[in-house]
Amino acid sequence: MDTQQVFNDSYQRCTKDKQFFYTFYDIFWQKDEKFRRMFASTDMGKQIKMLKLSIVLLMLSTSSKESRELFNTYAERHGRGGLNVSPIDFDIWLDSLLETVAISDPLFNADVDTAWRACFQRGLALMKAACEPHSPTSTNH
Repeated sequence: MDTQQVFNDSYQRCTKDKQFFYTFYDIFWQKDEKFRRMFASTDMGKQIKMLKLSIVLLMLSTSSKESRELFNTYAERHGRGGLNVSPIDFDIWLDSLLETVAISDPLFNADVDTAWRACFQRGLALMKAACEPHSPTSTNH
């Protein structure tokens, strides 16, 4: 299986559904009231654009120096000094996204699920690391 191609094909099918991103937020917000509160005063048109960018950034997070730098800035924004997102929240985010993919992609199956998870694995690991609480004994040199 060409994981990248399976992901690309699925994403293309999903985005044919004009409600795809809105459906994602509806599902995500149902997971915990804190997620709904995080976006309470958010312009959802802008947020949808950010979600689209997030998906691209997750895909490109390790592909070039420029994309890594942009991704690191994005990760820091979500970390303790920014939005203070918990690492577990990214698992909930991905599960919510895949529930949405299952609804929107008529060809959704286990391979599609695996491809999405594989394509986001590195980027989400970096996001989680940026959001980990720092132990008092750790030092940065």
